Amino acid sequence: MNKYISVACYIIAVLLIIYFIEFRYPVKGDYEILISKNIPTSVAAKDLEKQGFIRDDFSFVVLSRLFKWDKNIKAGKYKLSKPLPTFRLLYAMVYNSLYVLEYPITVKEGATILEIAKELSTIEVDTSEFLGLVLDPSFFSYLRGYFPKLDATISLEGYLYPETYKFFWAEDPQQVIWRMVYQLFAVIPDSFYDRMEEINMSLNQTLTLASIIEKEAQVDFERPLISAVFHNRLRLRRPLESNVTLEYYLNQRKAWLKFSETRIETPYNTYRYSGLPPTPICSPSIASITAALYPAKVNYLYFVAKGDGTHYFSKTFSEHKLNVMKVRSLFDVESTSKTE
Repeated sequence: MNKYISVACYIIAVLLIIYFIEFRYPVKGDYEILISKNIPTSVAAKDLEKQGFIRDDFSFVVLSRLFKWDKNIKAGKYKLSKPLPTFRLLYAMVYNSLYVLEYPITVKEGATILEIAKELSTIEVDTSEFLGLVLDPSFFSYLRGYFPKLDATISLEGYLYPETYKFFWAEDPQQVIWRMVYQLFAVIPDSFYDRMEEINMSLNQTLTLASIIEKEAQVDFERPLISAVFHNRLRLRRPLESNVTLEYYLNQRKAWLKFSETRIETPYNTYRYSGLPPTPICSPSIASITAALYPAKVNYLYFVAKGDGTHYFSKTFSEHKLNVMKVRSLFDVESTSKTE
C-alpha cells in the first residue's frame, strides 16, 4: 500500500513541477533575441541579462556549466517572455527548439548554388561552409548513406531541389543541404529511374539536361520541345550549342554570345564540345526533369528565343538562320523605337 502511495506522490510532484514550470513561467512570448552561433555562454548570458530575459548572467553561466549545457545551447532567434527563471530558460534553450523561430527560404526554380548561398546568408547560415560542402566529395559520400542513388562527383549543383523551406536562424549548413537533397529524392518517382535506365541516362545526366531545359524554357509547353532538340543533337553527336551553359561558366546572362566567347576553353562550352557539361547548371524543377526524360517526338534541331518567352523551332540550319534574322530584326526595331 505504501508503495502505491509513494508512486502517487511522485506523480503528483512531477505534475506540480510541470505546472509550475509550464504555466507559472511560460517561455514563449513576444520578445525576440538572437543567440549567435559559436558565441561563448558568458556572452549570451550578458546579452540575456541586458535585454531583461534573466536577472543574473552569473547564475546562467554557473548552471550551464554545472549541468554541462554550455556547449549545447541552440543558436537561433528565440521568441520568449521575460523575465524568466534562469534554469527554466536554460533548459528550454538546450532541449526545446519550439521556442526558436523558423524562417522561410525559397530556392527558386533555376537557382544556382551561388544564388542559394546568397539567399541563405539572409538568415546567417555559414555560406563559406555551405559552399565548401557542396564541392566536397567526402560529404557526397556521407549523403550517399541516406540517398544511395546520389551520383554527384564534382558538385551538388542541381541536387538542391527548388522549394520553400523553413530553417532556423544560422542553421547548420549540413542540415540545410540534407533537407534540399532529401526533397529532390522525395519528388522523383521510382518510375523515373526506370526511364533513365531505358534511355541510358544517369541521374546526373538527367539533372544536367533538366537544368539546361530549366534555363532555356520560360513556358511549360515548350519544355518537351526544347528537350527534343537536345536529345536529337545528343543522338547525332552534335554539340548542344546552348548559350545557358556558357552563361553559367561566365556567371552572366547574355542576350547574344560573342563569337570569341563560343571559343572559350571550358567543358561548359557546348558550342565547342559535344555531349552534356560535367554538372547541372542550376536546380531544375520537376517539370524540367520530366521533360528531360520524356522529350517531344519531333525532329527539331534548332531553336531561338522570340523575346516574348517562347521560341522559334526549326529542323534545318537554313530555317534556323531565317528565324535568327527575324528575331534580330525585331530586336533592332525595338531598340530603335526606345531611342527615338
